[in-house]
Amino acid sequence: MRADSGLNRLVYEYFEARILYGYYKYGESLPSINKICQMFHLAQATVRAGLALLEKGGYVRVDPRTAPVVVYKAGPAGFRESAARYFVSRKAGIADWVLSGKLLFEPLWRECLMRWSDEDWKRFLDNMKHLSVESVSMPAELYILVFKAPHNRLFLNLYWETVRYIRFAYLMVRKDQAVLTDQELEGLSREEVISLLGQTFETLYGRITADLLSFIAQAQDEFDLGDMEQVPFYWNIYRKRPQMRYTLVSRILREIERGDYPRGTYLPSLPCMAQRYEVSFNTVRRSLSILDSMGITRSLQGKGTLVLAEAEKADLANPEIREGMKLYLDSLQLMTLTIKPVVQYTLENATADAVEKLQYDVRQLGKNRNGYKIFEVVLTFIAENCRLNLVKECYNKLRELIVWGYPIALLRLREREFHMEYNDMVDQAGRYLGEGNAEAFSGSVKESMGREYQEVRIFLESADTRQ
Repeated sequence: MRADSGLNRLVYEYFEARILYGYYKYGESLPSINKICQMFHLAQATVRAGLALLEKGGYVRVDPRTAPVVVYKAGPAGFRESAARYFVSRKAGIADWVLSGKLLFEPLWRECLMRWSDEDWKRFLDNMKHLSVESVSMPAELYILVFKAPHNRLFLNLYWETVRYIRFAYLMVRKDQAVLTDQELEGLSREEVISLLGQTFETLYGRITADLLSFIAQAQDEFDLGDMEQVPFYWNIYRKRPQMRYTLVSRILREIERGDYPRGTYLPSLPCMAQRYEVSFNTVRRSLSILDSMGITRSLQGKGTLVLAEAEKADLANPEIREGMKLYLDSLQLMTLTIKPVVQYTLENATADAVEKLQYDVRQLGKNRNGYKIFEVVLTFIAENCRLNLVKECYNKLRELIVWGYPIALLRLREREFHMEYNDMVDQAGRYLGEGNAEAFSGSVKESMGREYQEVRIFLESADTRQ
């Protein structure tokens, strides 16, 4: 594993939090490098990169021959105030996470655990039964092990960003860990163990969250932080990628899809686009280059960029196109696993006007032969009406990625099929909405999303073999 893989940040933030909040005090030693490698299941190069960040931040002194030593100084009051300022500013987000996490992460980790190899499963159970004082907290263990199973970077990224935001997962100590005994596990199937884990974690997190919210309530008065500005959760899906150009490509694709830039017409000039989207000329150029490689546009010298009347073959060998398509596939898989509980929750808690608008939008898709926009309509409904900010942030970002499927749909379906493919899906969704059956509607969306994921995956794999 490369030292710059991103997991070095996990090592850094884990120990930074524990130092800032007094778990490790001035003059004390962190675990040895070999021990940290075992804790996080990481290579030495990755661990050393994380420790180098801690040393640069003034938290530890690193000696190649001994364990890192804490050099950060603060008294008990300083530790308490550091914790207060961090958590009070995230009070709303932590309260929101309690239910958001159940909707988003429970279905993900259940699915990932079911896919584990027997070897990984046995190692996980052994870790659960033999946690030591220096064991990495179970949420971090889940991050390292569970979400690697499907090789979906969005799973990893979303969980990591959430753990980084709430942070108390880094601060769990031995008494907070979920330990399962041989007696509890004896005779249980994997599915039964996963259900038991779910119940154990729900109880554990409920207690920890209640304690944390109680601390926040006290700290607000103690440090006069009652009016402290709240820091919302932000999901950075492009941590190692050039975010601006991918975001701009998504915006232009959406505008082409809905007819703002009709096929056969030219996009605005480079200066106009730079001004309209508030980005640099270079960002516009790179974004248009990606659209050309996708087969959606063609840049013509002295004329501008033409929106093609018929989609051309995408250059799937282009690294930027492959990256975008991989993110699109990852987003479909993530939504397939989470969209049913998310849609059902949003429907059951939305206003009557919002539900009526959703019914109208779905009916219009059928009338206007725009059935392929069904996912866009559903994601927009979630982003605008879900009461949970973490879910809204997540699905807003997924809505940005889902539009990358538009050129793929144009390529894999002929013009007539492009609309017919989604007609039955739209009719069924409209019928369930009309009946007020939130569970059936959310189930039909999940089924359709799963089918889309499988068909797109097969199409891209076959395209790879033809390259």
